[in-house]
Amino acid sequence: MVEQSFDVGGEKVTLRATEPAAGGGARLANVPVVYLHVFEGDGADVWQRLGEGGRPAGRPAMSLVAIAPKSWDNDLTPWPAPPVFRGGRAYEGAAVAQFALLGREIMPQAETLLAQHGMAPSFSALAGYSLAGLFTAWAATQCSLFERIASVSGSLWYPDFVKYVAANRPSPCVRRAYFSLGDAEPRTRNRVMRSVLEDTQQVAKSFEHAGVATRFELNPGNHFVDEDLRTARGIRWLLDGSADAAPTA
Repeated sequence: MVEQSFDVGGEKVTLRATEPAAGGGARLANVPVVYLHVFEGDGADVWQRLGEGGRPAGRPAMSLVAIAPKSWDNDLTPWPAPPVFRGGRAYEGAAVAQFALLGREIMPQAETLLAQHGMAPSFSALAGYSLAGLFTAWAATQCSLFERIASVSGSLWYPDFVKYVAANRPSPCVRRAYFSLGDAEPRTRNRVMRSVLEDTQQVAKSFEHAGVATRFELNPGNHFVDEDLRTARGIRWLLDGSADAAPTA
């Protein structure tokens, strides 16, 4: 297994990859590369879950690139918004800068490291949980960096986000989109967040109507249950080339 960390713009990035089988000669082995913003840690928990899929060959050939943003609340939000918790701080909406850092510096460095180990991206995907799931869905409307995205328990309640997605179609290169939510997440006292189920379903339908193969799943529990397991489930669906789109619920 390949494991290597590097810093970009004050953010720690950790790349893990399953090494290609020997005998490829000078040709680089093509593997899917999944980029994942993480709240804490370095993605090791999700990487471990991806190896627990029960496949005969173990973990699928892939690379997972975990990114720890400097400010979770600000770097992953697409525009400024007032706080949703009493006593909390407003969201600054610095996703544009984070997206530029991702495309211009993090992805090229990750691809250089992969090439040093005999690998090249077969496609790039973006995944995220909570606010990172919001960033993931927003990023799908920005450009052609990612072919597949997974918004896991995404903060799609974010003010005006449903309207934004309805007016801004995902990039034509986005072919597959996964959305999920805990079934207890809408049962919150927070008036802004309690619409998250309806909001997530509407965003998923917008992707589906744009021709993207889309899947929506409900998981048992609230927002803080099985984050690593839920994230790995979404990533596996992105990696499964035989998976058919499921109707949004």
